[in-house]
Amino acid sequence: MIRFRIYFLALLFIIHCSLATCGPIQKVEPAVPIRVRRQFSMNFGATHQQDEGTDVTAEAIARLWRSKSGTTEVQGSASYNQHFGGFQGDGHDYRLKLKIVFT
Repeated sequence: MIRFRIYFLALLFIIHCSLATCGPIQKVEPAVPIRVRRQFSMNFGATHQQDEGTDVTAEAIARLWRSKSGTTEVQGSASYNQHFGGFQGDGHDYRLKLKIVFT
């Protein structure tokens, strides 16, 4: 047990001396900008009505860019709608939206 204490204290002393001689750790900025994790939401849905057919929808919404001050951001969304069956027949619709928000 005494040997363990001596080794432990010696290890602490070596670590303390190495930190004291090296000084504080400097934060180094990476040469390549760090990627920012982006969050987006996806919505899916389907509705069916008797004798009118089925509508299927999908939508994705994401914040594409935000200023460093956080006062301006660009949001984008994409949606897809398709109708199956019924009197209207089959059809589809694509939409892309871009929104700029100033706060």
